Amino acid sequence: MGVYTDLREKLISDYATLSPQMQKAARHILDHPNDVALRSMRALARAANVPPSTVTRLMAAIGVDTWQQFRDSYQNRLLDLPASYAHRARALQNSEADIHRDAHLLQSIAQAEIANIGQAFAPEMCERMKDACEHIARARQVFVVGRGAAYPAAYQFAYAYRLFNENGVLVDGHAGAFGDQLRGIGPRDVLIAVGARPYIRDTVRAVAFARKQHCPVIAVCDSDVAPIAVDAVAKLVVSDSSPSFFQSFTTSVSVMQALVALLVARGGQKVLQRIAVAEEQLAAFDTYHEEAAPTRNSRS
Repeated sequence: MGVYTDLREKLISDYATLSPQMQKAARHILDHPNDVALRSMRALARAANVPPSTVTRLMAAIGVDTWQQFRDSYQNRLLDLPASYAHRARALQNSEADIHRDAHLLQSIAQAEIANIGQAFAPEMCERMKDACEHIARARQVFVVGRGAAYPAAYQFAYAYRLFNENGVLVDGHAGAFGDQLRGIGPRDVLIAVGARPYIRDTVRAVAFARKQHCPVIAVCDSDVAPIAVDAVAKLVVSDSSPSFFQSFTTSVSVMQALVALLVARGGQKVLQRIAVAEEQLAAFDTYHEEAAPTRNSRS
């Protein structure tokens, strides 16, 4: 995947210098790499909502001679992926509408979620997740922010992380304390930011503030060029596509769960002891409802 990786990095590094139209094309290519391999240039331009000439100018701007040269690298990438990914990409494009509307919609949602999660756990993303865990493990404090529909993913990580580490801070703005919860953030900390288009202002502002304080940012988002991903030390790019009217954050939750699992797996005996203490505390507060054991005379 060498040529593909080089071209992708070129699109990301040059993104800020491109015209608005070329940025639209570049973002579509970054967010939908399979489109480059499977569609014509004109079809891709239509999907990106730009004229074909914009794609041609974009190729020239990043130093690519022809569209076919660019497309070849993306086709090679697709061939290098596990067969199930390539098959799934073609199957989704060739699927026909079911006459039973509700059944077709539910099936489409299931297929989209499975495809999104499959992409999120591809080899490159797994390497990014492991790299993100290195930054988290070294951090003095771990700040987590995700507003709006991204909040469940941020909360999922923060709650589970607090079961085995006391340095987690969920930046949720409770009682108007959003800015207060970021007080003291600095180079020895890390901020995990979760978001997707349309981006919530609070999340973007939190990331901007963290950057000013030289705090490393881990972005869990929908694009390498998302505003919360700029200059991030780790970019965990996930798809939020869904047949529903609303975007999906299922994959974001899965990635956050995976980060927690990696951290626990690497944590050794110390983490196990902390989890045991957390469970004792939960038991002391009688946190969980327990069903009564069945009696001998109870009916099954």
